[in-house]
Amino acid sequence: MDNSIECMDLLSKNYAEALDLLLQKYGPVQDDYFREASYYRFMKGEIKSISKGKFTRTSEGLYCHHIDEIKWLKISDKDYVKKFNIPFETQRKDRLVYCDLIEHTILHVLITKETSFKYGYPGYGVYLKPIIEEWYLDEVKPNPEWMKKCYIKSFLTPQKAFDLLREMQKILEENYFNTLNDYYNEKRKKEEDRKKLEEQIKQRKIDDRNNWIERAKQY
Repeated sequence: MDNSIECMDLLSKNYAEALDLLLQKYGPVQDDYFREASYYRFMKGEIKSISKGKFTRTSEGLYCHHIDEIKWLKISDKDYVKKFNIPFETQRKDRLVYCDLIEHTILHVLITKETSFKYGYPGYGVYLKPIIEEWYLDEVKPNPEWMKKCYIKSFLTPQKAFDLLREMQKILEENYFNTLNDYYNEKRKKEEDRKKLEEQIKQRKIDDRNNWIERAKQY
C-alpha cells in the first residue's frame, strides 16, 4: 500500500495538527508509558529500572511517541528521566500517540522545525532516518518479528522513500538556515547596540571634559 501521499500531507501540518490526525487515525493510547509507582521509586533511587505499562502496539506495526518530546529530550530513556527530573505527567497515556515509522519520523521533523533544532533532531538524525534508509532505500528487511510488522506497516518503495526524505531534509535545511539567520541577525543587533553604547559613553566623557573646562575658566 502506497501511503506516501498521506505522509506528505502529514508533513505539511504543524505539530499539533499532526498529533490530532494521528489520534483520530489510531485512537488514544490505553496505558501509561511507565508505571507511576515504579517511576517514583526509580527517581528516589530505590530501584534500578522502571516498569513499563501495557501500551505497545508493535504487533500492528505501530510505535508509541511521547507528545512532550517537543519539551524534553529522550523521555523514554530512564537515565535522562533521572538526570533531568522529567515529570511523570509526560509519561501518562494522554501524552502519548501511536504512529508508524514514517509518521514517527515526521513528528520528529516537525518538532525539530518548531523548536529550531532544540528538540527532535537526535531522534530523527540518529535513529529514525537511518532506519528508513536501511529498510526502504537499501531494501534491507529487518529480522526481529516486531520490526517486520513495522516494516510492512509503513512500507515505501525506494523512490517514494527518497522523495519523502528529500522533503524532510528540505524542511529542516530551510529551518536550519532561518535559525542561523536569526542568530546572526541577533548577534549583529547586539554588536550594533554595543557600538552605540560605546559611542554614547565616549560622547559623555567628552561632554563631561568640556563641562569641566568651562567651569574651570570661571575661576
